[in-house]
Amino acid sequence: MTPRQQLAEAVQRAASRTVTQESASWCLASVTAVYTDGTVDVSTALGPIARVRRLKAYSSPAVGDRVKVDFNADGNCIVVGALATS
Repeated sequence: MTPRQQLAEAVQRAASRTVTQESASWCLASVTAVYTDGTVDVSTALGPIARVRRLKAYSSPAVGDRVKVDFNADGNCIVVGALATS
């Protein structure tokens, strides 16, 4: 591989990481711990996240709840609420 090709691939990898890190997104998760300060621990497909703030409307979190987690461009996240169970 030529130096020019190596540089082009490095730039492409860096751009891809930047776009991924700076975009807002969401995922599904399971609640693994509930705290009295308005936070919960969740387990996502990408790994665990500790002490995630939850919306006030999600007032009765429980371990095992399936929840939606929103992420902003800065990497901060919030638990929106539990999904309906069938």
